[in-house]
Amino acid sequence: MNKSKFFTLIIIGLLISNGILFYMQTKEHIKRGGPKKFIINKLNFDEEQVKNYEIYIQHHRKAINANESKMNNLRMELYEQLKFQQDTAKVDSLISLISKQQYFAEKINYNHFLEIKHLCKPSQKKDFEALTNQIENLFSSKERK
Repeated sequence: MNKSKFFTLIIIGLLISNGILFYMQTKEHIKRGGPKKFIINKLNFDEEQVKNYEIYIQHHRKAINANESKMNNLRMELYEQLKFQQDTAKVDSLISLISKQQYFAEKINYNHFLEIKHLCKPSQKKDFEALTNQIENLFSSKERK
């Protein structure tokens, strides 16, 4: 291999590695901004939409936190049962109540995205539809780290 080909391969390798680093840095930036900034940017919200979205976020967090608190109390009660003689009916009842709270959490989240959808102008509807394909990953624990 002559020097020309060698340097060409090195330059191509450096360009590829720079591209990969740029992609990773951009992805990290999106993560640091969190879902809120990502959604605002993805949907190109104007100032009025951002204000309304902030209000929706406050209500959503309050509802999620209250639901999470109920679920945690039920979990503590469930695991307290390990100290006693096994009462299958009590354990099943607590697990059922925890499941119900998880149902409410999903409903709260779904309704939150309905609110976001209603904030969108007709020109933003396609962006919202594209966002729906990313919602699961947006809030997953892997993406939050």
